[in-house]
Amino acid sequence: MKNVILVPNPQKDAGLEVTKRIAEKLLSLGCTLYAERLCELEGQGIILFDTPPDDAELVIVIGGDGSVIDASRLAIALDIPLLGVNLGKVGYLTEAEPDNLALFDKLVAGEYTVESKLLLVTEHKRADGTRSCSERLAVNDVVISQDGYFGIATFKVENSRGEAVNYRGNGIIIATPVGSTAYSLSAGGPIIAHNLDSITVTPVCPHSFFNRSIVYEPSEQIRILNTGEMSLNISIDGRSFEIMEPLDECRIYSSSHKLKMITFKTNNMFSALFDKIRSIENNS
Repeated sequence: MKNVILVPNPQKDAGLEVTKRIAEKLLSLGCTLYAERLCELEGQGIILFDTPPDDAELVIVIGGDGSVIDASRLAIALDIPLLGVNLGKVGYLTEAEPDNLALFDKLVAGEYTVESKLLLVTEHKRADGTRSCSERLAVNDVVISQDGYFGIATFKVENSRGEAVNYRGNGIIIATPVGSTAYSLSAGGPIIAHNLDSITVTPVCPHSFFNRSIVYEPSEQIRILNTGEMSLNISIDGRSFEIMEPLDECRIYSSSHKLKMITFKTNNMFSALFDKIRSIENNS
């Protein structure tokens, strides 16, 4: 892979110093580098673009997990792999550390594996029958929650066979395996191996004795019906999608597209998770 799009995060990478070191390394290995024109990388031997190049083979994002999620839209649209360089606090989704430039020798030599991650589609059906489908595929999760600080969300969760559970609470999280270590984990959901395709549904602060997560097979379609009198928010990976009015429904299901991610097997979700737990314990 020698045609690479760089996606820096100036808020994480002051002066783009890490990005420039990575660019210098990749250029020395004979790579052709691209970046969006707004990235302020002009004069670094990088080709700036307004429209992504057709010959791009890889997206390298320099930032935290949020940066990886944002850059995933580009990788998915181009159907090319993504490699994350960790400048964040946890780095569940990143593979490389900024001081380990030797990994890029392996990258150019083809000494890596590409893993495919499940993504979720979100469809909103209004009570009047009109529909909309988000262009953003969920890497982490779809969250349906109360619209404001007051009131309790009331909704029904139904699977493809019509089996349903009614909830009252703050909301519901529908997570991918990757998203199982994000908001779903904070809400008490299970940790799912990122390579185990599944859909996890976790209630948020339910006013119910049934407060457990449900893990569905990836072929399921999850239907959420707003059975209450208040509006609910639909968000995808923390980005607002639409408002779900009473009697509206939302369907969430696996996409036919996958997020392809480069791995050198130097990092994995469990090592990042356990490192984070140890860090919290040591500072407590």
